[in-house]
Amino acid sequence: MTPTANNTMGEQEVRDYFRDLYELGMDDSASLDEKVERAITVGRDRLGVDYGVLSYTGAGEYEVIGSTIQSGEYVTGSVHELETTWCRHVVGQGELVVITDADDSAYSDDIAREVTGLQCYIGAPITVDGDTYGTLCFSGDDPRSDPFTRDEEQFVELLTQWIGHEIEREHHYQALDAQNERLNEFAGILAHDLRNPLTSARGYTELAAETVTDPEAEYLEIVDDSLDRMERLITDTLSLARQGTDVGEREQVPLSAVARAAWETADPETATLEVENDRPIQADESRLQQLFENLFRNVDEHCGSDVTVTVEGTEDGFAVEDTGPGLPPEVADSLFGGEYGDGRRGLGLLIIERIVSGHGWNGTVHSTDDGTRFRFSGVGVVTDPPTP
Repeated sequence: MTPTANNTMGEQEVRDYFRDLYELGMDDSASLDEKVERAITVGRDRLGVDYGVLSYTGAGEYEVIGSTIQSGEYVTGSVHELETTWCRHVVGQGELVVITDADDSAYSDDIAREVTGLQCYIGAPITVDGDTYGTLCFSGDDPRSDPFTRDEEQFVELLTQWIGHEIEREHHYQALDAQNERLNEFAGILAHDLRNPLTSARGYTELAAETVTDPEAEYLEIVDDSLDRMERLITDTLSLARQGTDVGEREQVPLSAVARAAWETADPETATLEVENDRPIQADESRLQQLFENLFRNVDEHCGSDVTVTVEGTEDGFAVEDTGPGLPPEVADSLFGGEYGDGRRGLGLLIIERIVSGHGWNGTVHSTDDGTRFRFSGVGVVTDPPTP
């Protein structure tokens, strides 16, 4: 590669560099190891040098995480003394280090020249979560005929930033997976430990109900309703822990059919359901039904008798409105990104928020003494093709 007279690359070469960076960042299907391998290979080829190496130095040694070197020293997985490498200067200075010709530089008697035999080098630090993770370097056995240009230096710096971001993201995903696994395990144990005494309590309650009359029978019916409520809370807790914000494959589902199926499951005894402006939408059907079930149960538990619930298709989604007494202002204000104050939202409303955010929808709520309206927008609404 021949630089121009002012020691910068031509416009086409610059475009090629950033095209490579763009293509690397666009492939979300590749694993971290595959992305690293591509990055160091692209860097090596673009810079016209012999080797590309990604290292981890956080433990005080030089551990090769990825390498274009296929045999001998400095292959992937090998560990070396950091103090014998050129990369120790990058770690120590915390910035890009460039050596065009080791013999004709301030590093002519450096130990790394003797140990590695490398005569040209360019390397930059990789930062993960604010700490130096390691280095990304490119090097050659012979001096470089032309100095590294500023555009090449910038390319290496951007490449290290991108790799650092990918490593950071991978670490965060691993931490989140571990956290979710622990939460799932805890929820399962908790549900098991709660359901055993719950089953026993329900059995003795039903047995006692067979032998008493009012008012004791009425009291036991209240107890049985409370046990049902506890069972739903346990189920909701497990659902929240195991599913979280995960949304499965979206498909075209009819709004009215999902709403009516949820109504039958929730079975509000003193309310009626109306569906207006029915339409198909793109959603995870099971999670959408879960959203409706929690809204309908909230109506059943808090809105009293003679309540009408209306599910309505809108231009960019759907809405659910009831004629109940309304949510407490502190609860309504805390939903969908609002400030959480003293209001207790309960698991049902929390699950609704998770389903909405998991789909990438927007949720709003407007509540007065005359009723509450939940509106969900940003939903993939399916429109019929025009009639020819």
